[in-house]
Amino acid sequence: MDGHDVTAEFSDGYTARGNFLVGADGIGSAARKLLDSATRPMYAGYVAWRGLEPESALPGDLLDLLSGRFTFFTSSGMQMLCYLVPGDNGEREEGSRRVNWVWYVNVAEPNVPKLLTGRSGRRFAHFLPPGELLPETVEQVAHQADASLPRAFAELIRLSDVFMQPVLDLPSRRMVADHAALIGDAAGTVRPHTASGTSKAFGDAAGLATALRGWTLTQPLPAAELENWEARRLDRLLRLSEIGLELAERSTLGARAGSQFFTSD
Repeated sequence: MDGHDVTAEFSDGYTARGNFLVGADGIGSAARKLLDSATRPMYAGYVAWRGLEPESALPGDLLDLLSGRFTFFTSSGMQMLCYLVPGDNGEREEGSRRVNWVWYVNVAEPNVPKLLTGRSGRRFAHFLPPGELLPETVEQVAHQADASLPRAFAELIRLSDVFMQPVLDLPSRRMVADHAALIGDAAGTVRPHTASGTSKAFGDAAGLATALRGWTLTQPLPAAELENWEARRLDRLLRLSEIGLELAERSTLGARAGSQFFTSD
């Protein structure tokens, strides 16, 4: 901070200077570490194996089963769901879409670091990208799918370039500090079962824009508007977090009562 200006320095050496900093840099947010250093992501007890494949790459019988449906399967300690989404450039025509699937699986925390180790040797913290799964992890995922899932889902997983993200909880306590604010996952997360991560981020951004509307450097910050925005968004985040926990508990995801998978030798 320098008077009314904020300077942001990035890891690649780039520096940006402006009047108000908006931290929208995700769950590993550097902005949040500066504004609220005590709040850190906490592992929720399960991971999400994921795949996003062109529908044209899947065999016809499998695509016939999945197309036009929201398909899911649940068992103790796991839940899988699958649905079609637009293509890379928003295509919605048959043959140009993608098949999106998510497989939630309980994994004890001591076993997660090995699963987050990539082919490059890098240990990832929040997301293991496609192509980074170790060969032994690829085989372990396929073997667990064969043993635990319906045949069609197990086949889908074997045909996919699997990636993974641990499910994390990040309660939010603060979104505004002087000439800076946090939005989206930088401000706090909710469980993916609420299907609200994107809409929550849009809501954060729209409300912040409204709170700052009309503000100029010749005026003090609109403190009351920012405080009201923060209070409303924190209340919304708390409610969404509660709903997400309830949904996970119903599926024994992250719960002690649920079965555990992908244990280390």
